[in-house]
Amino acid sequence: MTTWIGHLRIAENLLPHLPLLDERLFLFGSLAPDSGVPNADWTQFDPPKEVTHFLEKGLDEGNIKDLHFYRAYLAGVSPDDTRYSYLLGYFFHLICDNLWSIRVGRPTRERLADMIAELGESEVIRRVKNDWYTLDFKYVRDHPDCAFWRVYRDAPPPPAVVPYLSDAALHQQITYIRDFYCNPPDDLVIERAYPYLNEAHMARYVEEAAALLLRIHDCIRDDGTGTGHTALKLLPDFTFTPYPAPLGDQ
Repeated sequence: MTTWIGHLRIAENLLPHLPLLDERLFLFGSLAPDSGVPNADWTQFDPPKEVTHFLEKGLDEGNIKDLHFYRAYLAGVSPDDTRYSYLLGYFFHLICDNLWSIRVGRPTRERLADMIAELGESEVIRRVKNDWYTLDFKYVRDHPDCAFWRVYRDAPPPPAVVPYLSDAALHQQITYIRDFYCNPPDDLVIERAYPYLNEAHMARYVEEAAALLLRIHDCIRDDGTGTGHTALKLLPDFTFTPYPAPLGDQ
């Protein structure tokens, strides 16, 4: 999964190229799929990821059926419709999570297979995500004018547009994300090595994801969605090439 600040960075990169979008609705829509209410250890969500991310149970996020969302909720919605910016942000989120799994998530898991066997999957995921989210904290610290501070932190949240998310769930998660980045943990260490994903690879992913989304936006506008499950299939095969190791400071 792309990190929350990663999604906002991608959205912010896209906005100058899509000037008709409503910035606030697009940014909130870009994080809306992550609005399932979590249980105590964040292992289950209500509604589950199978619903919010259009996944079949047991499959990773590289199998998100983003075009199923597009056909059900976005196709035919005019850009003049107040829902459009929000729904486009949601759609792009799903594509980004697909792309992240293919380029970052899967190769990381494969490279750390021995560590997973030794320490267990949950511990390795915790270590890896510590890199991912510390990079988020570093970005918001170093970019006081970024979309998180300018818009997401204080702007009034829109209502849930899709029927399977409630306003209460959406607003609960918005509050959590705001608090998460506004109140970093006391033991956070930003100036350190990043063994699993470094700043250069995160920046590369954000830049490339934004460029691919623009191409997808043009493809769908001009030629439709075809018959596949993911809009990534509208792009050349190199889209499915994982980033080569190492992704971190090794």
